[in-house]
Amino acid sequence: MKIMRANPTQLFAWGPFTIRRIRPGEIDPAASDRAFGPLAVIDHMQIENGSQIAMHQHVNDEILHYIWRGSMVHENQQGERTPLSAKKLMLMNAGRGVWHQESTPLVNAEMLQVVIRPDEADQEGRVQFMVRPDGISVGEWTLLAGPNSDAPLALRQNLFVYDIQLLAQSTTEVPYRPGMAQWLYVAEGEITLGGEQLEKGDAVSASQPLPPLNASRDAILVCFQVDLAAKATRVGHISGQ
Repeated sequence: MKIMRANPTQLFAWGPFTIRRIRPGEIDPAASDRAFGPLAVIDHMQIENGSQIAMHQHVNDEILHYIWRGSMVHENQQGERTPLSAKKLMLMNAGRGVWHQESTPLVNAEMLQVVIRPDEADQEGRVQFMVRPDGISVGEWTLLAGPNSDAPLALRQNLFVYDIQLLAQSTTEVPYRPGMAQWLYVAEGEITLGGEQLEKGDAVSASQPLPPLNASRDAILVCFQVDLAAKATRVGHISGQ
């Protein structure tokens, strides 16, 4: 079991944005790649109300927008606007290119922008949405994205994403798929597992099943199941860095 603590050196501010850029592979100091297999970059972002990112293009990245506080609006080149929140997630399979702009017209937002290396370059660009009227499930892991038909959001990579909301003093097992590595992120709250305490911004990984965890305070957790040996392209605008 390896642990990555929230590090102030990962944090930077850019206008109305406060961003902690996480390189998941750095959880293992001995690793030669700053990515954790195809899991390349996680930006933990806090965005002020009234912010806007102008129309821009993404290429050859799989990008999950995961919001748990507040909301933001995705707008495509055709002017179609889609609000995103804990009740509506977005996965962008950028492929040969997807254009969009983002804004927070109503309230502040806190989110993860998860960037994954796809299995191949220059595939068709597309955008997918997952609607869940009740938001993040309490006490039950939800499969958000993956490479098979069981996943609400289809990833072009052998990687699965789950989330859960835990109330204080509740316990859960961490999702595990044989042959895959776990990378667990504390988006909110505080947990304990294997005798270690993890707080907001901390992460833990293992190649074998992680021990059961307990929420010391109300928590929101995101778990990635990653095929570390998966074929992946490194030509993405962000994930290829």
